[in-house]
Formats: sequence, C-alpha cells, structure tokens
Amino acid sequence: MIKESRFTTKKIAYGAIFVALSVAINTMRIGSISFGGFPIIFSGYTLGPLMGFIVGGLADVVGFLIRPSSTGSFNPLFTLTSALTGAIPILTTRFLGDKYPDYKLWKIFIGVFVGQTITSVIMVPIFTSLLFGRNTIWFYMWKAGIKQALSIPVYAILLKAINDIIIKQFDFR
Repeated sequence: MIKESRFTTKKIAYGAIFVALSVAINTMRIGSISFGGFPIIFSGYTLGPLMGFIVGGLADVVGFLIRPSSTGSFNPLFTLTSALTGAIPILTTRFLGDKYPDYKLWKIFIGVFVGQTITSVIMVPIFTSLLFGRNTIWFYMWKAGIKQALSIPVYAILLKAINDIIIKQFDFR
C-alpha cells in the first residue's frame, strides 16, 4: 500500500503562491492597514492546517527580507503568530464540524475570530509590549481589536465567497 504524502508537489506549489500573495499584499499596505493575513488564512482552509502554518511562517520570513520592520530586527515570536494565523482558523472550523471544501459562513467567521483574536489581539500586543516596551499592552490590544473588528467579517465573507468560486475550478487537495 502506498502512503499519500502530506507535501505533494501540488500543495507545495499552491503554498508558494499563497506566500507570494501574502508578501505582495503586505508590502502594499497603507500605514498599518493590510490584508496580508488573508492569503495565509485562506491557505489553511484550502491546503490544511499544517500547510497554513508553514505558509504563515514563510510569508513572515520572506516579507521581513523584502520589507524589514521599522525596528530593523527580526523576531521569531512574530513569525510564530503569523504561522498560527494559518492554522488556528481552520482547526477551529474543523472542530465545529466543517470539512474542505464545504464550509458554512458562520463557522468560518468563528474560526477567523478565534484565530485573529489569539494571534493579532492577544499574542502580537504581548510580544510588542515585552520586546519594545512602548505604550502599554492594553493600548496595543485595543488598537488590534478595533482593526480586527473590521478585518474578521471581511476575511470570513471573502473566504466563503472565494472558496465557493475557486472550488469549481481548482482542487487544492
């Protein structure tokens, strides 16, 4: 019996496309507003949580090489949050009972909400406060929470709409 690999050439190629999309979108951000996390989350939904985790981590590293942060230093803590951005939403959605490619909008919303709350609203502000000591952790959490209150519904609706259209053309598995 032949065991199927988790890392097929097809999945690796799609993962590379998602990394490139995330880096390109993140590079074109306006101030602190960016939708670079969307391709990372979408990769988790289409390729699975492990590939979503890998895509998120690679997107952060490649993005830093192309556009270094304002502090000028690389920190793997932020790479971890980016990687978890690709894994947590799909794991949550799967926990709620949905499987690829049939996702319900409300379950995607919950998945994205849980993922973005853990990574963007909790982890990133904690790491930023600990590493740079600027302002307070509550300031960063409040700022991230406002941004995510706008981003989460947009991500969920885009995920559902794009998934429903793309699944007719591509089989990511």
